[in-house]
Amino acid sequence: MNTEFIKCTIGKLFIILSALMLVPLCISFLYREGMTHMLSFIIPIVISFTLGKFLEKRGDNTGDFYLKEAMFIVAMGWIGFSLLGAFPLMLTPMEYPTYIDALFEMVSGFTTTGASVARSVEILPHSIIFWRSMSHLIGGMGILVFTLAILPKTNRHSSLIMQAEVPGPTFGKITSKLSDTARVLYTIYLIMTLITMILLLFGGMDLFDASIYAMSTAATGGFGNRDISIGFYDSRYIEIVLSVAMVAFGVNFNVYYYSIYRSVKEGADSEELRWYLAIVVISTLLIFLNIRTMYDDTSYTFSNSLFAVASVMTTTGFVSADFGTWPLFSRLILVLLMFIGGCAGSTAGGLKVSRIIILVKRSFNQIRESQNPKRITINRLDSKKLDEDTEASVSKYFSLYVLLFMIFLFIVALDVDDFQTAFTTVATTINNVGPGIGEFGPIANFAAIGNLSKVALIFAMFIGRLEIFPILLLFTPSTYKNLRGKI
Repeated sequence: MNTEFIKCTIGKLFIILSALMLVPLCISFLYREGMTHMLSFIIPIVISFTLGKFLEKRGDNTGDFYLKEAMFIVAMGWIGFSLLGAFPLMLTPMEYPTYIDALFEMVSGFTTTGASVARSVEILPHSIIFWRSMSHLIGGMGILVFTLAILPKTNRHSSLIMQAEVPGPTFGKITSKLSDTARVLYTIYLIMTLITMILLLFGGMDLFDASIYAMSTAATGGFGNRDISIGFYDSRYIEIVLSVAMVAFGVNFNVYYYSIYRSVKEGADSEELRWYLAIVVISTLLIFLNIRTMYDDTSYTFSNSLFAVASVMTTTGFVSADFGTWPLFSRLILVLLMFIGGCAGSTAGGLKVSRIIILVKRSFNQIRESQNPKRITINRLDSKKLDEDTEASVSKYFSLYVLLFMIFLFIVALDVDDFQTAFTTVATTINNVGPGIGEFGPIANFAAIGNLSKVALIFAMFIGRLEIFPILLLFTPSTYKNLRGKI
C-alpha cells in the first residue's frame, strides 16, 4: 500500500473541502446570521485546511499505485468529507443534538440519499440549508471526480481513482485524458443544474429556493428547505419541471456527451436508456391507473404518479404527495423502483438499470441452457458481447448486495417492529433514495430511530453510493498489512 500517495491525495481533498465550505460561510454573511453561525463554518474550515496541509506535506504523489490504493482513497475521502462536513451541523445543535445526528445528515447529503434526522428544516439557518444541498451537488458526480476536474495533473492514478468511484458495472473514458473526461462531465452537470434553476425561477421560486432544489435535483439527492418538500409549492409547473429534470439526471452522462459532441443518434443508441425510459413510462401508467379513483383531477393524478416514479427511481426522494397512503400495488412498484435506480454513470443510486439488464439476460440464458445443455448462449449489451468477467462481477455484486441488505435489516429490526418500515428504511438508504414507507415515510424523518440503526444506515448509504467494495476494503485485515509506523 502506497501510504505516501494516499496521505498526499487525502490531504488535497481536505484542502478542497475547506475551500468549498467558504461558500456557505458567504451565505451566512449574506443573510447576516451572526457570529455564532459563522463560527460553525470558520472552525471546520480551519481544521480541514490545517489537517489537509499536514497530510499533504507528510505524503508524496510518487511510487507504485494500484486499484487497491484507489479504492482506499475513495473510501477514506468520502468518509473524511462526511466527518469534517458534519462539524457545521454539530455546531448548530438546534436540529442535530448529537454528532451522530450531524454525521447521518451529512453522509445522507454527500451520498445524495436525502434521508434526514431534522424534525424541521425550515428553522435551520440559510447557511446550513445551503450546505446540505451543496453536499448533494459535490457528491452527485463524485468527490474524487470533482478533484480530477480541477487538478491539472492526469495519469494512471486518475484512471484508477475514477474507476473506483464512478458507479456502474463497467468504466470507460469519453476523452483520452481523465482530467478532460472529468471536466466535460462536470461542465454538462453544472449547465444542466443551471437550466433547472432558471426553470424553477420561472415557476415562482426565489433565487435561494431555486438554487437549493436545483442542486438537490441535479444530484438526485432530495434535500430541500421545506418540511413538506415540493408539496409546499402546490405547483403543477414545478412538479413537471422537476419530474423531467430528475429523469434527465438519471441518464448516463456519457449519453449527453455523445449527443453533444458526436451525434444525437449515437447518444440515443443506448439499450440501458431504452430500458430506463420504458420502466419510467410503464410504472407511471400502472400507478396512475391504480390511484386514479383517489383524486378527482386526472391531470393532478398523472403528475403525482410521474413525480413519484421519477423521484423514487432516480433516488432523488422529493415528495409531492404522501405515497405511503397509496394502494399496496403502487407502493410495491415504488419499492421495486428503489432497487432498480437510474442508469450507470448518472447521479442516481440503486442497483443501476445496466446491472438489471445483465441479470435478466443472464437468468434467461441459464434457463435456456438448462433446457438444452449443449446450447451456447451469448449475452449482449448495446449490440456488444458481454465478457464473462463483467457478467460474473455483476452476479457477485448482487450477491454481496443482498447479503449486506439482510445484515442491515437485522440491525434495524432491533429498533423497528414493523417489517414494512424496517425493510423500506434499509432499502431507501442502501439505494440512496431518501424517504421510506411506514413510520419513516415520505412526510416523516429518521430522528426517532436509535443510534445503532443510524450508524448502520450511515454505512448502508456509503455502501450504496460507493458500490460496496471500497467500503469493504476498509474492513479487510490485509489492507493494513505492513502499515505499522507508516501512517
